[in-house]
Amino acid sequence: MNRLRTRGEETRAYWALVLPAFSIYLLVMAFPIVLSVVLSLSDYDGGKMFGGEPWGFAGFRSYARVFADPYFWNALKNNAFIVLISVFGQLPLGFVFAYIIYRKIVKWPGFWQGVLYVPNIISVIVVGLLWQTIFSPNGPIAEVMNSMARSGFQSKLEALFSGSGGFAVTDDLVRRILDLAGPAASEWFTDPVPELKDLILSYEGAPRAELIGDLCNLFVARWSPEFLSKPNLAMMPIMFVILWMYTGMYLILFLANMQKIDTQIIEAARIDGASEWQVMRFVILPALSGTIVNSAILAISGSLSSFSLIFAMTGGGPSRVTEILSIYMYNNAFLGRPNLPLANAISLIMVVISFLLIGLTKAVEKRYGGKED
Repeated sequence: MNRLRTRGEETRAYWALVLPAFSIYLLVMAFPIVLSVVLSLSDYDGGKMFGGEPWGFAGFRSYARVFADPYFWNALKNNAFIVLISVFGQLPLGFVFAYIIYRKIVKWPGFWQGVLYVPNIISVIVVGLLWQTIFSPNGPIAEVMNSMARSGFQSKLEALFSGSGGFAVTDDLVRRILDLAGPAASEWFTDPVPELKDLILSYEGAPRAELIGDLCNLFVARWSPEFLSKPNLAMMPIMFVILWMYTGMYLILFLANMQKIDTQIIEAARIDGASEWQVMRFVILPALSGTIVNSAILAISGSLSSFSLIFAMTGGGPSRVTEILSIYMYNNAFLGRPNLPLANAISLIMVVISFLLIGLTKAVEKRYGGKED
């Protein structure tokens, strides 16, 4: 009798402890997932979900619309680029940096650890706006490129004028300047040779530096990162920033797990004549196989759910060449006339892709990976 009472008390105590957490899980996790599935298969058109306009089952119409949309495939391609740079960029770099610091191959390892990790603790929005400014037409990259172009053009003009004896302006000199200017000359002159010759002669008596400066302003086209709006190049700065920002996180993960490895194993390998590469290949890598898989899972899930950084850098990608799945879903859910069934279909497709990639990662680790002690 006492045993039955004790078992009953244990059961009640168990449910008293588990039920609150389980109820919260159902409310904030399970219910939204089920609702997302239901909405993706419905013809719900907004408004009151219950008591408003009637809505019902629409089948896989939203999924068919997603797969027929070229913007979906563009977003999927961009997400694939981010997954690749995360798994095959951040993880290898993080591992190499962690190994260099762990083995004290560089001086001041603590300093480098801090420097490499700092980008990861800065606000994502701040990082996005910072790099947006850097890549903008008025940013430091544009200024450096403009300065280099101006300096090169100016030195060539100096050489032409020096060879002509200062202001001894001839038609041949004018033609050489026009050749140097290229297409920009046709933007300013209807009949380039006589018009440019008259312009140069109007500076007679003025310092030659003033003429050269004005010709530079006239002919040197300002560099602009507009080429980054091209579909095959637009993701490059975003991928660079993602690589720069998140590599430090994996450095910390790898370094923390390297520090758990018994140093005697490494010392024994070195005594047996193993090189630094062999220590890393046959001792460190097998010991970190589990950490590498977990890091790959983090990289994949983070790549598919990335939103803030790209949204801050591109302003939502108005040209849509840098659109990824999360922004594609956001645009369908909140911009213009919201299409909630379509947005929920996109989100579930993202979940399925994430599970497939994580399953593939686990299968590769099971087939080729070592075992972590």
